[in-house]
Amino acid sequence: MASWLWSVSPENYPVFVKTRTFALRRVGRPRLAKIRPGDRIFAYLSGLKVIAGMFEAAGTAFEDATPLVRGGHYPHRLRVRPLVTLSEEAWVSYEAFHDKLEVVRDYDGDFRAVVQQVVHPLPAIDAKVLEFLVRVREATDLEKMFEAYEAYREARAETAAVVREAAARYAPGAAFDRAAALEALIAYVEARGFVYEPWQVAAYVTALRTKPFVILAGVTGVGKSRLPALVEEATGGAARLVPVRPDWTDSADVLGYVDLQGTFRPGAVLAAAREAMRAPGRHLTCIVDEMNLARVEHYFAEVLSRIEDRRPAPEGGFESPPLLEAHLAAVAGDWAEVRLAPNFALAGTVNMDESAHGFSRKVLDRAFTLELSDVDLAAWPTAVAEPPAPARWPASAWHPRALRLAELHDLDADARARLDAVTRALAEANEHLAPAQLQVAYRTRDEAALFALHAAEVARAFRTRTGAPVDPLDLVLHMKVLPRLLGGSRPLRRAVFGLLGWALTGAAFTEDDARAAVESWEDAGCPNAVPEARFPRTAARLTLMAARLLEEGFTSFWV
Repeated sequence: MASWLWSVSPENYPVFVKTRTFALRRVGRPRLAKIRPGDRIFAYLSGLKVIAGMFEAAGTAFEDATPLVRGGHYPHRLRVRPLVTLSEEAWVSYEAFHDKLEVVRDYDGDFRAVVQQVVHPLPAIDAKVLEFLVRVREATDLEKMFEAYEAYREARAETAAVVREAAARYAPGAAFDRAAALEALIAYVEARGFVYEPWQVAAYVTALRTKPFVILAGVTGVGKSRLPALVEEATGGAARLVPVRPDWTDSADVLGYVDLQGTFRPGAVLAAAREAMRAPGRHLTCIVDEMNLARVEHYFAEVLSRIEDRRPAPEGGFESPPLLEAHLAAVAGDWAEVRLAPNFALAGTVNMDESAHGFSRKVLDRAFTLELSDVDLAAWPTAVAEPPAPARWPASAWHPRALRLAELHDLDADARARLDAVTRALAEANEHLAPAQLQVAYRTRDEAALFALHAAEVARAFRTRTGAPVDPLDLVLHMKVLPRLLGGSRPLRRAVFGLLGWALTGAAFTEDDARAAVESWEDAGCPNAVPEARFPRTAARLTLMAARLLEEGFTSFWV
């Protein structure tokens, strides 16, 4: 039996009780359809802020356009049986229960966000609380009142035990075993029947922790939009999908706009960001699907700027300034305060075909680009009937150690060695990128170095399905440097051939050297990694890019 809070207009409530029919206009229809006979319903009178009665669903939802209340159209209806209808003087006031409900905590204490949905599911403990309060106010059946109180006490004891366990596991200062948690995440994904290399999951999680904007590339059907959803599912978070339309030319559909009546209409990403703010203990990823069907820098410009303007948040982690520009904030009401919270991230999926747009340097510099190109059709894991239970990660598990290298302190020798290796590799790469004016700068250096530090905390997860290790430095070069290469000019050719030789042997290649490397790579079956290279995956992709350049006179990172 489920329980629901139903927000009812005070003037409609007497009619609903008399006809034993609860009804609504539009808001709440999806949840209304989920109510089943026998479910418990608590009537909340909006405006008066009271619980006025307790009812039982007598059937399932139905449609009826005949007038139910004067001057209102309420076609979506449910038959109910009154269990307790309190007299007006016995109504349970908001002050008696709002701070006792778990459901309110999911909305950062904002009870309005619950009742604005008209019909909202209640956790079992909340239903026990409200039933106890209603029975006390009814005070006509002492036996039922005591039964309700005992049920409330038992439910509260069960909840307290869960809270104590979670507090012990995730309390400030308590150790979060990041490596074990990531291994459990990888096992969960495989148990659900999906095929990803362990290093792909590890690289995605590490990149998202380092910077809350990751672009997932790869052929259609490889699981780009599924990976972020699976990660949130396995870690107790949430994912919201926002499909991009080709006609997006500004941020109206992303952040919002003002309609002809002067009303602010929030965009999909703004709504997801507010949802994350209202549940700070839960991580949320907004999946921007097929994001290059429109020009990203046109509709995402404000979001990209806010990502770069994040600052330390009071509760830990980093947050951005409000997302809305001043002209929208002036009419947006509460929406004007929505920002990129520490528990919010963006994952974009892309397909590079004739229907899609390329990426500008502005976009690529502000994201980690992870390609899911390792397709093994022979890998066919069987989904288990009961996969492992999701293990909720604390929101702090997604906080980066810093945003810039200058903010890191008390580094040990191993950490300094990793930072030195990253900066040295990027400096060497810049020697080959400089003639084409494609060299990386300080932001890329800092993000690549932080990725390497974060990866070291889960080093074992950076492996293939066969157990072969994958170098995070190789991956970060692949993600942050190679997407910049685009074109067919003479400087670009020099950069590609030079980087290819550097990734393979440490010395720049000429065009003839590159031809020989391409032939050798093709003879080996065009693998995604060249085992004997300094940077195996970077070298393999550069070889593919060099092959295109030699054959077609033009190349890019994108498949």
